[in-house]
Amino acid sequence: MDLKQVSLVKTGNEEKKYDIKLNNFKINLYKTLPKFEKYDTINEEKKLKLFSDFYLPITLGISTYYELQEQEINLTLEEAKEKLVQKLKTELSEEIENKDNIKNIQINTHEEKDRIEVEVIYEVLEKIGTEEKIIY
Repeated sequence: MDLKQVSLVKTGNEEKKYDIKLNNFKINLYKTLPKFEKYDTINEEKKLKLFSDFYLPITLGISTYYELQEQEINLTLEEAKEKLVQKLKTELSEEIENKDNIKNIQINTHEEKDRIEVEVIYEVLEKIGTEEKIIY
């Protein structure tokens, strides 16, 4: 894990674009893409209904664009180590069926100037044999 990380954060600015779909024919009610350089898109479709269970073949599409901004995060060696250890422990715990069979946990770290490497080793007892009836 690098100690200097970049994450995308929503700024709060948003833009909505609408379209209408008649069967397979789509009509855009907007001309251009959003004005944001980096954005996240969420698309919704709403079918028009005449009665409670009778829907028309017309769909209103709403595309919402949320502006994203890069934010730089500087972590200390201890914060990065703790994050990585927690991430690796959760990944390994998902793979282990019986948590009572964990006998030993070993954590190795290798620190460099601007990054850290963490290795988590679980020692687990596992039944790998199969039972068979021996017939003479």
